[in-house]
Amino acid sequence: MGMSDFLEGYTFKTLRPGDIVKGKVIKVSDEGIIANIGYKSDAFVPKNELSLNPNFDVKKTFNVEDELDLYIISVENDEGNVLASKVMADDKLSREKIEKAYKNEEIIEGEVIEVVKGGVIAYSLGAKVFIPASQLELHYVDKLNEYLGKTLRLRIIEYIPGKKIVGSQKEVLKLEREKVKKALLSNLKEGDIVEGRVKNIIDKGAFVDIGGFDGFIPLSEISWERIKNPREVLGMGDKVSIYILKVDEKNEKITLSLRKVLPDPWKNVETKYHEGEVLKGTITNITPFGVFVQLEPGIEGLVHKNNLENSIKTYKINDIIGVEILNINQQDKKINLKEVPLEEKDIVEIEHQELRITLGEIFNKNF
Repeated sequence: MGMSDFLEGYTFKTLRPGDIVKGKVIKVSDEGIIANIGYKSDAFVPKNELSLNPNFDVKKTFNVEDELDLYIISVENDEGNVLASKVMADDKLSREKIEKAYKNEEIIEGEVIEVVKGGVIAYSLGAKVFIPASQLELHYVDKLNEYLGKTLRLRIIEYIPGKKIVGSQKEVLKLEREKVKKALLSNLKEGDIVEGRVKNIIDKGAFVDIGGFDGFIPLSEISWERIKNPREVLGMGDKVSIYILKVDEKNEKITLSLRKVLPDPWKNVETKYHEGEVLKGTITNITPFGVFVQLEPGIEGLVHKNNLENSIKTYKINDIIGVEILNINQQDKKINLKEVPLEEKDIVEIEHQELRITLGEIFNKNF
């Protein structure tokens, strides 16, 4: 009986180069795989046609019974097998997926397989996607080799069929940050106390990361004591407990206060100080209408120019002068003072605990 007689009664699919067929893996080796494609011959897929990643392990990636889409390169090679490519099948099928992901702004995943000038190449949806270095993170990236082998979440930001596919992880991170921001703005309320980390310090205050969103502490809300620079109290990276002073959902701003979580030195001021009492104080500010004198950190009083012994021009910041308490307004946090000569014997020396001691209750460098 001849071969034609043997094959009579059997029907095989017609196969042509360029077809894409389903295949089931029947053998795996270091050189590639063999798959049953329902044809008179099995299909051989060499390693370089299984993945764009030259360093992948065939045996660790593929298993017998795996089902694959395969592109027919040739119907019969030198060994009588069909030569096929998973890479080419993925490429052909991926065009529709890539276009859909681009139009719908879908988030996809891609494994970084190569570092190139200006960015990296990721393999996603069966295609090579270029990710510029500027689109990898929210911050500047210079060590691109650290991304090799990593799986990134991407959005396709530019797509020209057959020519260019550009992806961005930065856009995904920005989207997630916006979600965190909106959640924080809707959940936080004035009066809450939260944990945060000092992220940036400027002359007018400090920015604190409170869980994916930066709130701002104005200079006046950093300490009860008058300070000229936030760095007198805060350092970059400090972890702090912080008070939510104001939440502005419309403008997406959160105003914070550090001093609100510190003991208020004005709380018992009327029991600590009394009208007619004479004390020593330090000049902290000089204005056209008088000088401000610190009695203790966080507690200042005003000596009006009419109650000064000399012309305002003769005083300097940090000068120590004697003052008499004229009146105390605890509710408005105001004390009116009158200068008295330091030589007077009835000046009381009062030791007050400095506010800085309580910062240990707020800063916890170890948590």
